[in-house]
Amino acid sequence: MATNKVQELVTSFMHMVGIPVAQVGDGIWRAHIPAAERAFFNGFEELAFTFDRSVAEKHRDLELIAEGSYLLKKIVERLVGIPKVSRLFKRAPPELPPAEPGRPTELRLITPGKAHYRQQVMFNFKVAFLAEDRRERLFSVLADPARHELYLHEGLGGLDPTQFREDPDPGLPIDESGEDLLRLYLQACRQLEATIGPEVADLRARNQERFQAEFERYREFLEEQKRELLKKKENVCFHLYFFQKEEEIDRMIRDLEAEHERKVSELEEKHRVKVEVSLINAIVLCIPTVGVPATQPQKKKREGVPLPLVMMGANRQEVRPAV
Repeated sequence: MATNKVQELVTSFMHMVGIPVAQVGDGIWRAHIPAAERAFFNGFEELAFTFDRSVAEKHRDLELIAEGSYLLKKIVERLVGIPKVSRLFKRAPPELPPAEPGRPTELRLITPGKAHYRQQVMFNFKVAFLAEDRRERLFSVLADPARHELYLHEGLGGLDPTQFREDPDPGLPIDESGEDLLRLYLQACRQLEATIGPEVADLRARNQERFQAEFERYREFLEEQKRELLKKKENVCFHLYFFQKEEEIDRMIRDLEAEHERKVSELEEKHRVKVEVSLINAIVLCIPTVGVPATQPQKKKREGVPLPLVMMGANRQEVRPAV
C-alpha cells in the first residue's frame, strides 16, 4: 500500500472521529487527541507521526504509520467495524460519456444537453487469511455502471483529495442511473473472490500437506505407544493381579484413543484456512460528464437492457458487510 494511500486513509479516519491534524514539518504531522479517543491512541494527548520511514529513522520520537504498523492495523480494524458510504464530487471539466460497446469513440454523436454528474462506486476491502499465521491484504474495486465493468486493484483506492470535494457544483444535476449499491457491492465481492481464489486454494493445499506430515508423525508415536501397551497386556498373565492389570491397560489404551481424536481435531483446526472479507468503506464518485443524463429520455434508444436505478440518500450512510 503506497504511502499516500496510507496518509489518505489515516487523515480521513482522523477527520471522521473529530481529531484535528496539521502538518508541522516535512513529512511530520501532529494531532491533538481529545480525551474520548486517548485510550485508542495509547493515552497520547499529542501525537506526532509520519508516513515516511526515512523521516521516522531521523526522528525517533515520531510514530510511524505505514503498512504493517500496529496503529494502522488498529485504524483499519475500527473502520471495518463502522463501514460508511460517502459521496465525492470530482473537480474537473465535464468529460465525454463512456463509449457504447462496439462503437468507436470518434463516431459517437453526443446528444446536446447540460453537463451532469455520472456515478462510479469504489469499494475498499480488507481480506484476512486466518491459518497458523494471520495475513491481511487490502483491495479496492471500482465499479463503473456506465461501462459495465469492475476494476480491481491491490491496496486502497488512491484518490487525490485535491481533485474531489464533498459538495456538488449546484449547476450540475446528479444522474442517479446505474445499478443499485447492493448489487454493485455483491459484484465487487464476487470479483474479489475470483481474484483471491487461486491464492486461497494454494494456501489450503500447503496447509493440508503440513497437516498430513504432522499427523503421520503423531500417528507413528501413537501406534508405538499402543504396541507397548498391548505387549504388556500379553505378558500380564504372569502377574499376581492379572485382572486388575488387564483393566488398567485397557483404560490406558482407551485414553490413548481419546487423546488421538483430540489431537487430530487440534491439528485440523491449526491448519484450517479461513478467509474473512470485510468492507472498510464505499465511496460514490460523481464525475462531470457532457450530455443528457441516462435517466432522461434520449432520441435513440440504447441497445441492451437498461440498468436499474440507484437512489442514494444522504451523503453518508451506514451499510453492513454482506460477507
